[in-house]
Amino acid sequence: MSDDPQRERRATTSGLGGIFKGLGDMLEILADLAERAPTEVHREGTIPASSDRPQAVYGFTVRTGISGPPRVERFGNVRSTPRGPEVAPVREPMVDLFDEGDELLVIAELPGVDDGEVEVTVEGTCLMLSTTGERRYAKELTLPAPADPATLQRTYRNGILELRVRKLVSG
Repeated sequence: MSDDPQRERRATTSGLGGIFKGLGDMLEILADLAERAPTEVHREGTIPASSDRPQAVYGFTVRTGISGPPRVERFGNVRSTPRGPEVAPVREPMVDLFDEGDELLVIAELPGVDDGEVEVTVEGTCLMLSTTGERRYAKELTLPAPADPATLQRTYRNGILELRVRKLVSG
């Protein structure tokens, strides 16, 4: 331990030390969020349903890349409003979007949904995903490039939806 706290801090924020410090800071933020959460929130990320409200499902993923800051993306059906948290009847699924050159790959987690209940539309740079049935999901994605809806291919297995769509060639 150094007598100079500034020097020690500079040493831990460069290179691998900076990564570990960033992870430590993130863990502190998550611990703070957990402490401030309502007492009825379970560790699984759900609030039980009652006669006057649906079950609340919430969560987040933290994505890190080679460059840039980590991105925190939320999913579930809990929304922040000026009046406080609100539970929507439709959940936002966890979705990954990958740009693979001439095509885009979208992977969505839709547990508890049958393939026939999944609806997907592509219009320009907007992909809309929704489900019907008992478990309701909805998500709108902004694609990094316009896509050709005629080339949309989908695979659905065990609650995982995989979509592939070719980018439109500008010419």
